[in-house]
Amino acid sequence: MATLKCSRCGQEREAVTNVAFYTGDVKDKLMANACQVCWDEWIKMQIMIINEYRLNLMDPKTDEFLNKQVLAFFNLDGGAKQASVDYVPPEGAE
Repeated sequence: MATLKCSRCGQEREAVTNVAFYTGDVKDKLMANACQVCWDEWIKMQIMIINEYRLNLMDPKTDEFLNKQVLAFFNLDGGAKQASVDYVPPEGAE
């Protein structure tokens, strides 16, 4: 497996191998800069964002919004702010 220095955590880790739902330039940036550990964290965050903002996955504007959010999450956007999610898991929950 290929390793890289992740743009989110800054550690040398196994590179992500599949960035489903992302295409083009966004996919290329993620494949070159995201580790699998942080990608797994992003998937959980993405679900929370979709639910919190009640996003319609059939709406092209949702793709644009999620593209901006994933780039912000991985610090690949030049400093844009990531959407806030107010969910706090109960103590002891995963």
